[in-house]
Amino acid sequence: MSRRTVFSLVLLLLTVLLAGAWFLVTGLIRAHVDDLIQHSVGKPMPDFSLADRAGRVWTAADLKGKRAVLHFFRSRCHSCDVEAPAVLELEASLPEDTVLLHVMTDAVLAFPAELTAETIAKKSFQRPVLLADAKFVDAFHTVKWSNVTPVTYVVDAAGVIRFGLRGAQTRGAIEEALAAAR
Repeated sequence: MSRRTVFSLVLLLLTVLLAGAWFLVTGLIRAHVDDLIQHSVGKPMPDFSLADRAGRVWTAADLKGKRAVLHFFRSRCHSCDVEAPAVLELEASLPEDTVLLHVMTDAVLAFPAELTAETIAKKSFQRPVLLADAKFVDAFHTVKWSNVTPVTYVVDAAGVIRFGLRGAQTRGAIEEALAAAR
């Protein structure tokens, strides 16, 4: 074999090993984040007090007796942008016994306020948008992973988190989780 052939084979082997390592590490990280999200499932929703963009302060007590959808999102999130039309459709069709709160993690990630305002305006959400603090995000899936969005939690009327849905969801997937949370 020529030196050129050996070099090409070594380069090919190195490329395959690096690609394999990347997929392995990515898979392990995804599994870890999924475990963090699922850790909240089956537990009572944590107490919180967060203001929405209009200034209303929301607490866990405001959601008692109703099913709730907590939709975590952020700026600079392609999956959040992809999911937004389905969430807007969901907003328009929710039954009276369901509250949908959008939870924006930009402040935790130290994004500029202008970017946050621009993202909120672009999304055109009609339901309240809460500006999450570190304590709130930590209660669900830890601040360390607050950049992992979108994440949607479905809470039953008793205040128990029943589903943690990671990644861009369809309207149907969220409605299915809501139906199961009765």
